[in-house]
Amino acid sequence: MSPWHVVSSVVAVLGGGVVVVIALGCVWPVDRPYRPAAPRRVNAQCPLRPVEWPKAWTCDLPSPPLTLADAHRAMQLHREHNCARKRAAFATLVAAGHATPDSARRGRWWEVPL
Repeated sequence: MSPWHVVSSVVAVLGGGVVVVIALGCVWPVDRPYRPAAPRRVNAQCPLRPVEWPKAWTCDLPSPPLTLADAHRAMQLHREHNCARKRAAFATLVAAGHATPDSARRGRWWEVPL
């Protein structure tokens, strides 16, 4: 078999496949709207919650008081350094009872102004 016969056979098979796909696409029923199987339920106990993005990307003191969720997020974002926002977040968590200061540390670094 010559190379020309091989190439023409491959082109014919691929062309036939394209024709079949186009024909199926033309006759496929499309009048049914897409409906998901079941609505997603949000479980309050699930640890995989949507990410809450911070409202400020700065280390300055927050102008409004931080909420508990904002304080938790600020502590996560600023864990590598000691800044005013981290101190305000830690003070918020201590006041709410969500964090306990380490008694072995000297001073109260979360209350010291910069």
